[in-house]
Amino acid sequence: MDIWFPAIIITSLLLGWLIGRLSNSTSKPSSTHDFNNCSESYIQGLNYLLANKSDKAIELFVDLIKVDSETMETHLALGNLFRSKGEVEHAIKIHQNLVARPNLDQNQRIMALSELAEDYLKAGLLDRAENLFKELVQINPKNAYAQRKLYELYSLEKSWAQARDAAQVLADLDEEDGRLILTHCYCEMAEAAMGMGNMREASSYLDRALQIDSHCIRALLLSIEIHIHSNHLNKARKLFKQLLDTSPQFIELYIKPARELYLQHGSAENYQKFLIEQYEKTHSAAVALELLKRYLNVDDHQTLKLFLRQALEQSPSLALIDFAFQYLKSRPEGLNDIWASLSLHFHEIKFKKTNYQCHVCGYESQNMNWNCPSCHAWSSFKPIN
Repeated sequence: MDIWFPAIIITSLLLGWLIGRLSNSTSKPSSTHDFNNCSESYIQGLNYLLANKSDKAIELFVDLIKVDSETMETHLALGNLFRSKGEVEHAIKIHQNLVARPNLDQNQRIMALSELAEDYLKAGLLDRAENLFKELVQINPKNAYAQRKLYELYSLEKSWAQARDAAQVLADLDEEDGRLILTHCYCEMAEAAMGMGNMREASSYLDRALQIDSHCIRALLLSIEIHIHSNHLNKARKLFKQLLDTSPQFIELYIKPARELYLQHGSAENYQKFLIEQYEKTHSAAVALELLKRYLNVDDHQTLKLFLRQALEQSPSLALIDFAFQYLKSRPEGLNDIWASLSLHFHEIKFKKTNYQCHVCGYESQNMNWNCPSCHAWSSFKPIN
């Protein structure tokens, strides 16, 4: 089936073209000789296809069908067909032939450049594809298709300043996710600046991100980190409260800043109260684990064992069972007290394999991803309860 499919499609396209030529030849006797020559070339091209000699067939058909307003779509269809079948070199040859033609109008040239750029992407020739998308943007800076492709290429290369520029155009054009990806571009730039110790520059990027989306969890978390680093604790606490109020389902991501705010710049007692309160609200396994570590740190073993049993029943996770085994290894006398909970946990763990899931494509992950590795959507991961 794979061998015959391209031949059938190409034959259909060219047959329609030949019928049109035949219709024209009936009213123009002087063109009969040219049509006969085309018919012979057409038959020869079919023979090449049937003999699985695609290269020779393409060369013949490209020469046979001169590019004009009537045959442009035929050339594009031929190139797209070969690209869809994985024969990218053939698609490139056809689309390069189109781009090289001097008689194309601007719309036709844009179509040919777009298809050739897609060929280069499929072939992994990213530099060539980038250059063509840049050319498309030069022709029309508001070309959302070309800007999105440039954004995708720059994000793959981690060139976030360039990705930001393309995302800004998408946002200005009111593309559906333009503002979202622009926000994350600023977050990426902020993280890079923080890695180099440039907190002022990072803060500037985060301010821009929050101007776009004042509830962006990632930008708020990074801002809290910078405020703690700069000893601006009141600002950090204000943003932390905002996170708890607006997006409590991401409590696992808030434990690190909470630990710093309470333990390094507050009190251990208040931190423990905070964890108890948050666990009662969310039944988060991550919060349970942090609370268990607090009980262990202050040698409150009685409360620890009672809460461990409760947590294993309400919030089963691999991290909790690992903690249980590590704890009971040195205190085997407590095993019987929580064995029922451990047994129940083993049953539940069969059905709980991941912590987060992308609501766009369904990709599952143990860890939080701001950018989905599968569909590349931003802020698409949600906790699995």
